[in-house]
Amino acid sequence: MKSKIKYPTAVIAFTFFCTMAFAQLPEEKPLWPNGLSNSPIKYNEEKSRTSDVQASSPSRLNRVFSCVSTPTYIIHKPQKPNGVALVICPGGGFRDVWFDREGNDFALWLAQQGITSLVLKYRTYNSDDLVSKMSMNDYYPHVYADAKQAIFLLRSQAKELGIDANKIGIAGYSAGGALSLLVGVELLEKQLPSYANFGQTSTTANFLCLIYPGISPQIQNAAEKKETLPPAFFINGAEDNVTPAANCIDLYKVFLSKKTPAELHIYSKGGHGFDSGIGRGYAIATWQESFIIWLKDMKFMAE
Repeated sequence: MKSKIKYPTAVIAFTFFCTMAFAQLPEEKPLWPNGLSNSPIKYNEEKSRTSDVQASSPSRLNRVFSCVSTPTYIIHKPQKPNGVALVICPGGGFRDVWFDREGNDFALWLAQQGITSLVLKYRTYNSDDLVSKMSMNDYYPHVYADAKQAIFLLRSQAKELGIDANKIGIAGYSAGGALSLLVGVELLEKQLPSYANFGQTSTTANFLCLIYPGISPQIQNAAEKKETLPPAFFINGAEDNVTPAANCIDLYKVFLSKKTPAELHIYSKGGHGFDSGIGRGYAIATWQESFIIWLKDMKFMAE
């Protein structure tokens, strides 16, 4: 008889709480309040679909968005903020944004740990649906600007949200992990579009959380050349054949060579897209808790 997977008590309790007492998600707001009249990323309409909701999902939602030309965000405020904040960039190959499964679900869990989070629905690259054709390389600076704007919003509202302006990180799954790394190594800083004006407010991330991230040779090279890197927490599965664990290992070595605090978890179970890890194996279901412990080791959170 096949044995059942036993999960940490905290995981079980929180899943039960969210299933029994689900509350409506916070208000979704435009990322660029003044609009983006000069943005070249334009679609006739935004598209969405729903996928199966997993039993472990706190939001009880699983929406996937594409053809996003008007980016938005949701801020999740904990009852007792501890000063730490995180921008969450869902994955989807830059074609889609898995807004709930790789965004709001993690944010709801983080709120229980006292962490404020901003879930980002960034602009996507759907070449066949673009009103005016553009290359992927021309697209990247604009989605990079979306991520920087998300950090700007958190840092500029730090006092109101109960955030420490020096404890704002960025997390991402798959393509969202690639976006987080672009921000971390500041690869496209010189290509920021003119509308991305942040004034004197820093848009640098204080730490990174990289969940089966996409790592291109350009990101690897930029990390090698950059003098300083933010502390980073890497998670991947050995069974992942989309964003291979070997790429995480190679990049982790760069962080080690620069004596930058970094932690790497490669789980034996878990193919690509394991999100919370619940239902994918014993160890992998604990990665979110390991992330919180790492934040405590890094002194971003109190013990």
